[in-house]
Amino acid sequence: MISLERLRTASVIHAKYRGADKIERDIELMLARRSFLNDNTPILFNSAFWKTAKKQLKKESFGKCAYCEANTDVVAHGDVEHYRPKSTYWWLAYTYDNYLFACQICNQTYKSDNFPLRQGAIPYPCPSVINISTDPEINLLAGNISPDPIEVGLNYTLQTYIDEHLREQALLLNPYFDNPEVYFAYEADDVTQEVKIIPTQKRYAEYVEAAEDFYGINRIELKSLRYSVYKNFRTFKLSYRVLTDAVVKREVQKQIEDMLSSKYLFAGMNRYFDTLL
Repeated sequence: MISLERLRTASVIHAKYRGADKIERDIELMLARRSFLNDNTPILFNSAFWKTAKKQLKKESFGKCAYCEANTDVVAHGDVEHYRPKSTYWWLAYTYDNYLFACQICNQTYKSDNFPLRQGAIPYPCPSVINISTDPEINLLAGNISPDPIEVGLNYTLQTYIDEHLREQALLLNPYFDNPEVYFAYEADDVTQEVKIIPTQKRYAEYVEAAEDFYGINRIELKSLRYSVYKNFRTFKLSYRVLTDAVVKREVQKQIEDMLSSKYLFAGMNRYFDTLL
């Protein structure tokens, strides 16, 4: 897993995720929530709504799953994933900043609607929308229950959203807001020919455990695939030290730099071992 950056321009974020359209979606969700409170009518989400975001989200994660960092064309077709499950965080169902690109194995097989928090942590609060009952309340809150992806300083600001994210202490990392390098280290085993993710410090063990349970981050296929990339990276690093031919050495250096770039498979792992080899 590597840190990701969200591009916030009108040319890449469809109008339906922002501005007046976002306010309309907020109202739609709150009306549905009120119906649920009044007569237990289930909240039905429009699954076609977030599919439009897939192309840009995939581009931002370089065609890799934002969680396991494998090429989605290899492990499974990618999904637009709701980081916070819409089944619980219903008011974020149409929030662009709650979307990322993930492979179907991480998203559907492992994560599903799971969203573990640190023991004693308070779930993401949005108390004002929990028990809404009147039209004036809904109209007042519209546009104020989650951030606009471009106008990040208006209403419910992006900084507020990030602050709430940090306060909630989710055990599943979000690469748009968390730095995986702080939490995740890597351990190579030449006997089993696997590379697994381990915590950088003991206090981060629960984050790795959550990633194992709900992202499948250490499933056997990933550990084996990581090792094949690690082996090549190690070969280039060790070769660079002893090469004397300037042309060959320059080509090896280019390959190392490419393997450290965000577009490369398991770049997070390569960057970790780059400091050790």
